[in-house]
Amino acid sequence: MSFAVVVDSTCDFTQEEYKALDVHMVPLSVLIDGELFKDQVEITSEQFYERMANSEGLPQSSQPTPYDFEQMYNALAEQGYEGVIAIHIAGVLSGTIESSRTAAEQVDIDVRVLDGARAGATASVALAVAEICKMRDEGATLDEAEAKAKELLAKAEFLVAPETLENLLKGGRLSADQVKNASLLNIKPIFTFNEKGILMAYGKAKGMRGVIKTFVSEVENRTNEQGTLRIRFCHCGNLSPVEDMKKALADAGIEYIDGGTCPCGAIISTHLGPGALGIGILPANA
Repeated sequence: MSFAVVVDSTCDFTQEEYKALDVHMVPLSVLIDGELFKDQVEITSEQFYERMANSEGLPQSSQPTPYDFEQMYNALAEQGYEGVIAIHIAGVLSGTIESSRTAAEQVDIDVRVLDGARAGATASVALAVAEICKMRDEGATLDEAEAKAKELLAKAEFLVAPETLENLLKGGRLSADQVKNASLLNIKPIFTFNEKGILMAYGKAKGMRGVIKTFVSEVENRTNEQGTLRIRFCHCGNLSPVEDMKKALADAGIEYIDGGTCPCGAIISTHLGPGALGIGILPANA
């Protein structure tokens, strides 16, 4: 049997995608209003959005334990897999990858643990993982898949704009004055991950329409430079901006490969807040 592909819940595949791609997931956990849930297992994205809207405090996330990963890797070994490619949220954002590495040292199966790094998490990581699944299905070796995954993760990009700044305020990423001024002017900050996976300011736009216009411009520029792109759309409980952006891309005559649309899970939504719009970008020829 070939290798297995493992991710954590910040990859934000839908349940249908996990099944179709044959991807195994180890969830992070989220604490909200005193209750602890396993992301995407004990609480869906939609359930979390509802809870978050009615919660005064910022939910708290926690990484899986090494034992959680050890259980997964041992189970895959028992199923006959020869190895594992494990791709995780950037190490600067979460200790998840360290739990995975610790577990990998304790099991008999060959586990290659990779840092999401520049791809960071969610839609951009999902694009890279989907390509590795194709390689697996086409008979690639573990070494080949590992090398390609590193290459893809270094090329994948993520752009995101929050609809509301309240979660960024609660999380300490923005000051009260910054939030007040931006809200009065309807300014939406745009963020990306740098090469280490740190969430960085990328730009700003006037309202969500301005965000979509900026995203379309960025896609057009990259298409001209890199050729056709794979794009994966993500949102935090509001599908309308995704539909608006797809229409804007069509109106601009930009051809791309649709990598799917997903609601962000509890971990990512905690930081971005309700209504956020994000896109993962990966050159199709990567």
